[in-house]
Amino acid sequence: MINRKQKIAQTALQLFAERGYENTSTQLIAREAGVSEALIFRHFGNKEQLLTHIIKSGYKRIVESNRGMLLQGDDPRQFIYKIIDLPYKLVGEEPEFWKLQSRLLHIDISRKQHERFMQPVHALLMSAFSELGYERPELETEFVLLMLEALWKYQAVKSDDHIQEMLDFIKTKYAPAAD
Repeated sequence: MINRKQKIAQTALQLFAERGYENTSTQLIAREAGVSEALIFRHFGNKEQLLTHIIKSGYKRIVESNRGMLLQGDDPRQFIYKIIDLPYKLVGEEPEFWKLQSRLLHIDISRKQHERFMQPVHALLMSAFSELGYERPELETEFVLLMLEALWKYQAVKSDDHIQEMLDFIKTKYAPAAD
């Protein structure tokens, strides 16, 4: 059973993702959630703190539901493939959250939470490329992360047409060389 605080956050997430943070009033959130505007302020303080709650709890949910995903294992190439597929999976699981993120990466709290979320991925990818003997693992890492950043944003705001095809294409760059 969803409580009123969760209902407010869920409604705000949907409205922020669709209309934008700046174009969504607490009055509209209250009306859509079926609560009073005062209840929003009691639970969250203000609209900015409501947004902060949505972003932090969204990343927490994603990390918890994908725990163990970043374990490298024995095969660095399979790890790279897993990372290439990760944004497609994440956006598919929480499309509204990622749509909101794509709109808000210019806002400090959103950008910082995203950077914190991505930080271990960078180091692990560098390690995988190094282990595979790539001449410039730092550039390979930057390339993959740049491509994935563009693709998850595209998927979040448009449809996922051809995204999987593009991810598979990126993987071909890292396929073992044919003998």
